[in-house]
Amino acid sequence: MCGLAGNIGGTVDAVGGMLDRIRHRGPDGDGIVTADGCIHGHVRLSLVDLSSAAAQPFSRGGSVLSFNGEIWNWRELRAEIEAEGGHFVAQSDTEVLAAVLERDGLDGLGRLDGMFAFAWSSADGEHWLVRDSFGKVPLYVAKTTTGFVWASERKAFRGGSVPLSLAPGSAFNLRTGVTVKWYKLPPAWPTDAQGILTTLRAGVEKRLEADAPVCCLISGGLDSGLVLALARDRTRDVQAYTAVYDSRSPDLIAARRLCSEFDVPLTEVVIELTDDAISAAVQSIEIASKAQIEIAILCLPLAKKIRSDGFKACLSGEAADELFGGYGNFCIQASKATDSAVVELRKQQLAKMSRGNFVRCNKAFMAGGVECRLPFMEQPLVESAVQMGKQSSPLGKKLLKSAAAGVVPSWVVKRAKDTFQGGSGISAAISKRIHSPTRWYNAELKRRFNYRPVD
Repeated sequence: MCGLAGNIGGTVDAVGGMLDRIRHRGPDGDGIVTADGCIHGHVRLSLVDLSSAAAQPFSRGGSVLSFNGEIWNWRELRAEIEAEGGHFVAQSDTEVLAAVLERDGLDGLGRLDGMFAFAWSSADGEHWLVRDSFGKVPLYVAKTTTGFVWASERKAFRGGSVPLSLAPGSAFNLRTGVTVKWYKLPPAWPTDAQGILTTLRAGVEKRLEADAPVCCLISGGLDSGLVLALARDRTRDVQAYTAVYDSRSPDLIAARRLCSEFDVPLTEVVIELTDDAISAAVQSIEIASKAQIEIAILCLPLAKKIRSDGFKACLSGEAADELFGGYGNFCIQASKATDSAVVELRKQQLAKMSRGNFVRCNKAFMAGGVECRLPFMEQPLVESAVQMGKQSSPLGKKLLKSAAAGVVPSWVVKRAKDTFQGGSGISAAISKRIHSPTRWYNAELKRRFNYRPVD
């Protein structure tokens, strides 16, 4: 994971200033390259090919690429291109992505398995911004008097720009200002608990691959516990991290017990609730969501500790609740809805995550120079789960619980569900500290950014 900033019709100095404001996203390197009036800026968090050969912005065959994210199937794509006579100088997914775009243009996007946002200038003068199919990686663009400016985070923008989030599965033409959709859900196909487990296992294994150390987040619940179990099956060297606000929290007790049973080292990161900690969470994730801000309060110290311990990426159980009907308004609405209406509600949940969960997950951990990887967002798993009705995937995550049986202890499967912020005790503590948290968060957003983000 890295950070992007750039403009078309602007100056190199302006891009340099934008990179300075998001340098936390890329502590391992930076660069600026101009291509036919399009200025690409990049700060690097090196996870695949740590050498300078994979530095960005990356030039290949007259094109320039600034890439933020991971392409999980880059080795397969590389072998395919090499079989056609293509050559490579690095051992990175960045170069492979550049080669796919060089060969296929935007038509090659459907070949990618990954999480990504990137800016690409083709050899024939086209300039595009692209975001992955489900919006796992944020990317913002704003119009200027001379063209467009873009960045991975809102805080990079200055001078009255109003950045808007690029829609998931879309590409933005920096010459014309036209957005095109490159992804749509394929037809649904049936699956069962064993299929869910097999696909999730593949998602975990892909996301453990890196040229830098990877750890796991653990909350004591089913989702993170299942990810940890599958990671432990792949490598006995896995380590776990959890946030601790209330030492009596049932979640903490469960996390300790699970890691003990798995014989996995657990690092507990103590969270201090201060005004500065709350403000830092607001500034980090840049969205007006009470739940996401309170989760970010827990995640920011986690990221800092994870990075200081030498890890550059972590695996999270994020998105399982939204895909399998864990709790909240979705379950209330779905309990009274037809199967077809439930599918539409699931699709809405998926779209909502691109504006909330994924933004918070990405920015809160990148604030500490750590990439957060989401095995539950394995593409075939998402495409299957999001199109299931109540009969095939009953509410309360019953399908996922069936998949987890025998992989995690039965007491984990049976544990009562709570939110991360609720189970940790941080939400209740904030409500006692701040009379109206939502109003306070919005005021803080306005104070720090002089506007309230709308997406």
